[in-house]
Amino acid sequence: MIKFSATALIHYISPVLQVSDNFQKRELILDDSWEKDGKTYPNYVLIEFTGDKMPLLDNFAPGQRVTVEAYVNGREYQGRYFNSIKGMGIVPYQAPSTVGQRPAQPAPGSYPQQPTYPQAPGAYPQGGYPQTPGGYPQQPAYPQQAAYPQQGGYPQQPPAPAPMPASPQGGNLGPDGLPFR
Repeated sequence: MIKFSATALIHYISPVLQVSDNFQKRELILDDSWEKDGKTYPNYVLIEFTGDKMPLLDNFAPGQRVTVEAYVNGREYQGRYFNSIKGMGIVPYQAPSTVGQRPAQPAPGSYPQQPTYPQAPGAYPQGGYPQTPGGYPQQPAYPQQAAYPQQGGYPQQPPAPAPMPASPQGGNLGPDGLPFR
């Protein structure tokens, strides 16, 4: 299901319609017609309210501007596709407040202005760090220390130890010719 919200004028609200023994509905028809070049293009949208959502329509009348929350349902029958719109909520339309609002779009090629807020007590000044909190003196700047010379390349392995001197034949060697017994 696709959920959407629509704002339009109420054109018609039906009484309760008995569709079957156990199914009732009410129909809300919204008028979303528009004009262009002096010509009116009619656009009427039917939204069904069923079950516990039907009483939501009791406090509204034709000609009233409302905002409706609804779902679009679709189904296929014999190779054809049909949509229905199921109403979930309805409220009187309220125009957005324009008090204290900035212009909707920034000038082309510019960044939108960042809002400015009042400074909180004890907070750091915007864009900086505390100067010297608690009255401590500023730390002195120390000169740059001389660096150790850099050695290039990969670390080198230490040279291999010198080979052991060969012992004379029959010296301190054990029975297998090894230097231990």
